[in-house]
Amino acid sequence: MAKTRKEKERAQKLWEERRELLRFGYGKIAEFIVREARQKYQLALQEWSKGNLTNAENLLREAMQQVPDAPDPLLSLGQLLVETGRAEEAVGLLSKACEVDDANPQSHFLFGKALEATGRLRRAKEAYERALQRFPTGELAREINRRLQTLEATLSTQSSPTLSDEQAKALEEALHWAKFYLEIGFPRRAREYLNQAKSIAPDHQQVLEISKAIEQAIKDS
Repeated sequence: MAKTRKEKERAQKLWEERRELLRFGYGKIAEFIVREARQKYQLALQEWSKGNLTNAENLLREAMQQVPDAPDPLLSLGQLLVETGRAEEAVGLLSKACEVDDANPQSHFLFGKALEATGRLRRAKEAYERALQRFPTGELAREINRRLQTLEATLSTQSSPTLSDEQAKALEEALHWAKFYLEIGFPRRAREYLNQAKSIAPDHQQVLEISKAIEQAIKDS
């Protein structure tokens, strides 16, 4: 009886390992590469738990280079970037994580967090809604609902009777990129996105404010 139980435990352990290897590309990528990437991922989590964030980030990036479509390193690196104030960089990673791990509510939740941190509230709301559609449980479900309620309250104060939801989302996106390029020192590129925003809502307060800042930056350059 004990032997049978041990055999079952061993079989279960082997199955769990194989399932994790499959998430890292087993069957598509050489097994030694998959195992090496998985080991780096596990080491990254250990470094993260110790507070060694630079080491954790480097290990996650190395793992991603080996298995670029593995969802776990993508998700972890995206989360790390959000938590260290680099949400803009995290958006692309987490968008890809949503593509390769669409059924996972955590992917869409973290994508929403990154979008929210960059000010793209309407896209963040959509990401949280997609996360809920994938039936999260426990604390994750509660956190998604909390964030959705907060976003909905914020957006209700920003709603404009003259703009449709799609127009409001397009305006938010154009303003985001206008501010982004202005902040990193490309005011003429910022002006291109501002013109998109002007075509949607030329008298919007943020459009007018950013327009002044962009023209001043161009004048000073």
